[in-house]
Amino acid sequence: MGKEIIPAGQSISIVILFIIGSSLFMGTSGESGNSSWIAIILAVLLTIPLMLIYARLHVLFPGKNLYDMLIAVFGGFIGRMFSCLYIWYTLHLGSLVLRNYGEFSKTVALTSTPMLAPMLIVGLLCIWVVNAGLEVVGRSAKFLLLFTLAVIIVVQLLSIPKFEYQHMKPLLDSGWGPVMQDVAGSFTFPFAEIVVFLGAFTVLPRKGSAARVLISGVTISGVIIIGVTVRNLLVLGPEILSSLYFPAYVAVSRINVGDFLTRIEGSSAIIFITSLFIKVSLCLYVTCQGIARVFKLESYRSVVLQTGLIMVCMADFIYKDITQMQYFAYHIYKIYALPFQVFIPLLLWITAEIMAHRAAGREEDVQ
Repeated sequence: MGKEIIPAGQSISIVILFIIGSSLFMGTSGESGNSSWIAIILAVLLTIPLMLIYARLHVLFPGKNLYDMLIAVFGGFIGRMFSCLYIWYTLHLGSLVLRNYGEFSKTVALTSTPMLAPMLIVGLLCIWVVNAGLEVVGRSAKFLLLFTLAVIIVVQLLSIPKFEYQHMKPLLDSGWGPVMQDVAGSFTFPFAEIVVFLGAFTVLPRKGSAARVLISGVTISGVIIIGVTVRNLLVLGPEILSSLYFPAYVAVSRINVGDFLTRIEGSSAIIFITSLFIKVSLCLYVTCQGIARVFKLESYRSVVLQTGLIMVCMADFIYKDITQMQYFAYHIYKIYALPFQVFIPLLLWITAEIMAHRAAGREEDVQ
């Protein structure tokens, strides 16, 4: 089959929907109360240098994905070991996102339906679209992003009458300590999770579009998450906000325009489903690419169905309950994810730069 190439616009749409996936409804780490929006701004600023490193890897290894880079730099054995770690991470991340949706359905939307049913439906849809190819995911993401932005803007405007600006005061009342904890939490979830996109770098055009895609995607998604976080804070207040599992859903449910326009939280929930659909699809695609690369399969499509079903089954038993899910997301994940998001990519980048410098030196000696 021909090689897939996705235009920059579609790639940016994938990045934005991937980042806002779960965080739009679960919220980000909220230790700092009414100063949480400051933590998100700092997390975005901290993520941008990391995106430049990811983009530099695309320049050093044009036409290669994360697994190709690892094997090229660290050799067959160690490179495949690192690749197996990323196969686990992307499979696990996809399962976590599916479980977020399962808990949301069980808690809010479909309280009488077994949690496995909605997760299986989304999982099968992701299997179908990944089997069709990442170009289909890209076209879907571009359309779904326009719909998502439209709904977010309308909901933001309708929320304005419910804003209580005293919830913003006093700013930094607990000091910078909780803010720094939230910076670490927001950096790893959701922004630095875009390390998954390195596994799909082969779909980017060879010319330097990676920096544009990653930085634009992170910046736009950061603005969206900051806007939603501030809205939730102004509508609910920091005390109520910290006690909720899905604060965005509750905040939107407060909208009441003249007793005529009410109960619009259902339309807001659709955004959650569309964005997590893209996030799970990308995780599934990158997991299958890794399996195909490590085991030298002809095509990743031969393992999409099996891997997708494993992801759904894993999502069903990965947590005991919603309390455990929230604790892992806000406390354990920021430690667990750092090696995948920062340490291994940094090691890969530094080693690749040394190899490129030595290769350039040898070429000069030959001349």
